[in-house]
Amino acid sequence: MRKKIPVVLLLMLLALLTACNPPMVEKEDTASAVYFLMEGEHGRTLAYEIVQLPEGSLQQQIEAVLEAMRTPLNTNHTPLLQEDMHVRAVEVFGSTVVVRLTGGYDQLNSIGRSLVDSAITLSLCELEEVRYVRITGDRGNAVGFMSESSVVLEDSDLRLTAFDIEVYPVDRSSGCLVPYQLHIASEEEVLTPRMVLEEMMAGTLGEAAPFDGRMDVRNVIQTDTNSLRAELYIPVEMDLRGREVDLWSVVNTLCSCRGIEQVSVVINSSVPSDRGLKDCDGLLTYDPQWIG
Repeated sequence: MRKKIPVVLLLMLLALLTACNPPMVEKEDTASAVYFLMEGEHGRTLAYEIVQLPEGSLQQQIEAVLEAMRTPLNTNHTPLLQEDMHVRAVEVFGSTVVVRLTGGYDQLNSIGRSLVDSAITLSLCELEEVRYVRITGDRGNAVGFMSESSVVLEDSDLRLTAFDIEVYPVDRSSGCLVPYQLHIASEEEVLTPRMVLEEMMAGTLGEAAPFDGRMDVRNVIQTDTNSLRAELYIPVEMDLRGREVDLWSVVNTLCSCRGIEQVSVVINSSVPSDRGLKDCDGLLTYDPQWIG
């Protein structure tokens, strides 16, 4: 009959084995795409390489991406972030990253600067927490806030479709709407009302955006040939009483889209009056009285 090993002895043996052979804990890296310039048969294009980023804070990952942009692995790729372009500062504001470059960046022509801006934006927007990027030089020649969907590439081989539309952000000092020409670049060939609202919220307009940028566009539905229903999400803790001008910013802007004459707005699946906004339920049309 086989003798049973006492439980205490088993625990002692297990502890000894664990001490001699501690478990190997491997720290996984994060894969991300980094963009470079490539000369091809059909002209210049932006090409990417997959690089491994060490785990760390968002700030550390951004710095790792910018450093990886200097050293492509593929010999056919040219780094757009050259050695004479120094990163003076990287600032993170929520999902927006501001990159301040010095040195050779200010010496670039408009095409070269646009390519650098686009490569940095596309590379950083690969990080899950980044949605918008702004690049500046010593001269403060920023292109505004850019995202994956609004990269402007000023090159004949790389140009996306560009649209200009009049929108109506809020002048917070006067409480009125002000006409503003918004430039939108997209891979889409047709500008849609949803694209217009999303670009208004992309950060370029700052606090002049409707509801101070705390609005999300859930949906924009065309109900018939000339009317829309815009479904918005606004945090429930935000007090909307007296914020009718923000809603009219949305309505007047959407009525600027071709063929749109009427707009109804739904906030968190409810009519605006449920959130304290007066005279904003139902179908609304462009109203010039809000424009200062």
